[in-house]
Amino acid sequence: MTDKLSGQVSKDRRRYLALFLPFLQADRLCATSARPDRAFAFVEKQRGALRLAAVDPQAMALGLTPNLNLADARARLPELVLFDHDPAADARWLERLADGCERYTPMVAVDGVDGLVLDITGCAHLFGGEAGLAADVEQRFGRAGIAVRS
Repeated sequence: MTDKLSGQVSKDRRRYLALFLPFLQADRLCATSARPDRAFAFVEKQRGALRLAAVDPQAMALGLTPNLNLADARARLPELVLFDHDPAADARWLERLADGCERYTPMVAVDGVDGLVLDITGCAHLFGGEAGLAADVEQRFGRAGIAVRS
């Protein structure tokens, strides 16, 4: 990046690539066991009620969303396949994905329960620039069956 005052390239500006994994739970399940042949969701008890903690893309396309009451979800989609929500397994999976991103930069951090942040300062040129690096990340995740937005 060029400093407006001096016209020199600034070396103190950090560049980051943020990754959002919208279907982390579903992608983890599909990567570690057989994918159900129908829409599926993960349930957890929240304030005394069973609610959807996460859904797969097919369930979302059918109108189901996280935080929906399980009874309402079943009324909309009786054939919905359910799994127990496992935040610890999701966290371990996210850590594994972070480890895999070290091929792009040694500075990778977990961001919340469904995100990663990569410090790509000084690394992007190895992939043809920031757009090339982001495209490589998206292609690599896509080949592994993991939905990602950057």
